[in-house]
Amino acid sequence: MLRTNFWKKGILLTLAALLIVVLATGCGKKDEGEVIATYKDGTVTQVEFDKYLAFFSILQPGSEMYFTIPQFKEQLLNQYIGYKVLNSRLGDKKDEEIEKEISGFYTEFEKQRAANEELKKKVEESNLSGDDMKNFYKMVISVTKDQDSKISDDDVKKQYEKAKAEFSIVSVRHVLVKTTERETGAEVRKDEEALKIAKEVKSKLEANGDWNAIAKQYSEDPGSKDNGGLYEDVEARNWTPEFKEASLKQEIGKIGDPVKSSDGYHVIKVEKRVEQAFDKLSQEAKNSLRQAIASERMNEFMTKELPGLIEKINLPKEEAPATDDAAKDNTGKTDEKAEETK
Repeated sequence: MLRTNFWKKGILLTLAALLIVVLATGCGKKDEGEVIATYKDGTVTQVEFDKYLAFFSILQPGSEMYFTIPQFKEQLLNQYIGYKVLNSRLGDKKDEEIEKEISGFYTEFEKQRAANEELKKKVEESNLSGDDMKNFYKMVISVTKDQDSKISDDDVKKQYEKAKAEFSIVSVRHVLVKTTERETGAEVRKDEEALKIAKEVKSKLEANGDWNAIAKQYSEDPGSKDNGGLYEDVEARNWTPEFKEASLKQEIGKIGDPVKSSDGYHVIKVEKRVEQAFDKLSQEAKNSLRQAIASERMNEFMTKELPGLIEKINLPKEEAPATDDAAKDNTGKTDEKAEETK
């Protein structure tokens, strides 16, 4: 496995901020000269795009499942063109800081490849060269750094004012009754059963039940069940949307109605909620604000300017598996050639 901390330091936080998910290369032999996209001042070939997708799939293992969605694949192609356009506007001036980061990235990548047979095989199958890796990395890092350089401290403060509540420091107690296993997506219990249990938990707590005992008995959140369901002094933005909303809106000291999230039902009691001043934010929190600004600006470019620059998209269609119905014409008759092959 790749060391998550290293990759996040370089690319993955950027990708999360810009809402870019990537896919692995497709199977099958393709014409290396085939142009699949034309845009103002440039083109993208199938091989080039496959290598780009392979590059990111190496950094984000498991993303291959999205490759089966044609609309999503086209969106990724549009995003790649967007990066190419923005990178071309930067010119060829050398940035020693970026060159140093590229060198560090590639050195670490080579260590990982040497120690990981699966990664080594994936690189070989995708025909990615060392120069390919460095060039793709440089493109993303250069565009990201340029976007970041255009964000002022005042921009960050304005972004904070728009999302101030999410940076509140909150302490909550909760009991989670699962409907779904987050890691696998497997169903734990039916929705109605989970809700019934959550309502039972709420009733017991409202009757002065002991949080420690009830959390141990009912909660399926390993992070808090042995601590009376307590999460103390956490920035609300770190929680899932439904849980975050409850932590910010629920009356302090009152046990709220069960809250449904993707995990299941939460019975929540907000114990403390304090708004955090901008100058008290951690550097990580301020970085998240910068990433939100960069994401908004990139999205604006991708949705407003980029479509006017793209002249043609011609992604090959994925071949659908043959079926008996495919052997029939629109009159319901079976094609003779299809019959002969059965």
